[in-house]
Amino acid sequence: MALTAIVAVPGDARAQLGALVSPGRLSRAHASLEGINSCLQCHTAGRGVSAEKCLTCHKPIAERIARKKGVHRAVTTDCVKCHVEHAGVDAELRPFDLPRFNHANDTGFPLDGLHASLANNCAACHKSRSFVTVNPSCSSCHTDAHKGTLGPRCDTCHATSIRFSESRTKFDHSRTAFPLSGAHTAVTCSACHTRGATTYKVGSTSCASCHSDPHRQQFGATCASCHVTQSWKTTKVDHSRTAFPLRGQHGSVQCASCHAKPAMQVKPRADTCATCHTDPHRGVFKQDCKSCHDETSFRKAGPGGFDHSSTRFPLVDKHAGLACAACHVKASATIASRPAPARGTPATREATARGAAPTRQPIAADFSGLRPECASCHTDVHRAELGTSCETCHTARSFQVAGFTHARVRPFFDGQHATLRCAQCHISTYGTLPGPTQPRATVATSTGRATSTPSIARVGFAKTPDACATCHADVHLGQVGTRCETCHTVATPKFAVQTFQHATTKFPLTGKHMSVGCQSCHTVATQDFPAGHGTARRLAGMGTACATCHQDPHKGELGASCERCHSTDTFTFSGKWYTHGNRQLSRTFFVGRHVTACTACHKRGPETTAARTTLAAYEISTACTSCHKDVHRGALGPRCESCHKP
Repeated sequence: MALTAIVAVPGDARAQLGALVSPGRLSRAHASLEGINSCLQCHTAGRGVSAEKCLTCHKPIAERIARKKGVHRAVTTDCVKCHVEHAGVDAELRPFDLPRFNHANDTGFPLDGLHASLANNCAACHKSRSFVTVNPSCSSCHTDAHKGTLGPRCDTCHATSIRFSESRTKFDHSRTAFPLSGAHTAVTCSACHTRGATTYKVGSTSCASCHSDPHRQQFGATCASCHVTQSWKTTKVDHSRTAFPLRGQHGSVQCASCHAKPAMQVKPRADTCATCHTDPHRGVFKQDCKSCHDETSFRKAGPGGFDHSSTRFPLVDKHAGLACAACHVKASATIASRPAPARGTPATREATARGAAPTRQPIAADFSGLRPECASCHTDVHRAELGTSCETCHTARSFQVAGFTHARVRPFFDGQHATLRCAQCHISTYGTLPGPTQPRATVATSTGRATSTPSIARVGFAKTPDACATCHADVHLGQVGTRCETCHTVATPKFAVQTFQHATTKFPLTGKHMSVGCQSCHTVATQDFPAGHGTARRLAGMGTACATCHQDPHKGELGASCERCHSTDTFTFSGKWYTHGNRQLSRTFFVGRHVTACTACHKRGPETTAARTTLAAYEISTACTSCHKDVHRGALGPRCESCHKP
């Protein structure tokens, strides 16, 4: 019932009720929203003031928030944080600290120059209550004296540092496409801008738009090639702006020396040096002189020097420091030449026109006919035995042989031979060369100092023998011939015999002979050898019989063929494998009880001397009575085997 009573109250009563419910009066800007019926236009039930509803009315602000521009560039959704309502009719909804407000950062429009004084007077530009509706263009505050003919960007020509009325005298012309320099700085604006105060845009920046061309376009429209703005009367042309800059010695030449006729009428040729200069090389070089010379000094090559790599003989290493005259000697001949036509002094040109006699010009140096072979400058100490290609072994870095690889790769150049110096094998064969073939005593260098060239001894290379005896003494004194490589090798230190195949000789080593040292058989002796009398280890002429090294315990009774009973595996005799040589006896005698140990028959006899070992007798009789007693006492004769069997 109470609610019904409230709804039914008249309008004046509702206003009184709204005043009781409202926290305070709205500002004058929001006065139209006063009253209880308008609350929901800003407030949302249960959530307070809604930013979406604020931006529905304040669309320019919504646009700036979306573009992240201006004061609201960082705003999220909380409008009431800064804009507080219900504070009274005269309350300020846009509070900000004016002294700390940065107009350039927050608006994008800096207040500099003459605009700086407006920083504390916002109303001077912001005529309406809203700050976001002001147009930042110059024409929004200033009258465009040019009536739009120069476009809307006044700052292209004008700056805030000077007043518009002072632009005629303080205008910065460097901001335009035609900066003023030299005599142009003293010209009044109206001298060029003749169409009135409202139009300053000149149609052309070419010289001919203001100046008349006295050359009648003979030199094109680019006057700046010869003239500068400092003075229109040119007394000296800046030749660096032409196709032929004057450098070095050319800089001191008088204009009339080349420009025999007025420069406006005749353009001298300058494509080749020979146009003005006489060629002292008599046409040897097809390229122009500037390939080697420059204007600093015509008597020598330029700073970079002549590029010798363009020839058949590039200069590298020690050749690079040589002066030209070291190889290109000065010639004594002269050449006939006339002065270059239309060049030099007027007197010279007049003499040339009359056909004056030619002058004699010395030749600077002879650059033709030089051969690139080393022998054309250097003495061939090998006297052509190695051919003419010295670069096969030598280089220009050091004429000493740094390293050489023999063409024929074989074991001879390995091992102990690999570290040898060339001179250890290739010895001098001719001695010092005679005077006429010596190299020049001194050689000029680029530093001006002369270097001495020592005498060089000729060294033999081509016919150097490779037999061992050429360098090494034969320690065997001719016993084994000249083929040392049969036993020795360059791979072992001091050419020691590493492995010798005794099987290749007449006495192969087997059994216990294999462990015997060489010196045990090959002893050192002083005697006559094939190469003469001397001391050497005996290698040849040695006997192969056992008795050569071993003592015969049988005193020769079994002959010299010890191998019939003994072997090199063990010199001890073994009867297990011995077979008597008499086949008839083997069938009749060595049967039955006669198949017994050797010592049963071959018994040791008495010693002949105290120094000899008791030896067994091997040449014994096969008669029965030599071992057995004849019980018949010879009555039946000596042939016991006639009746008895073993």
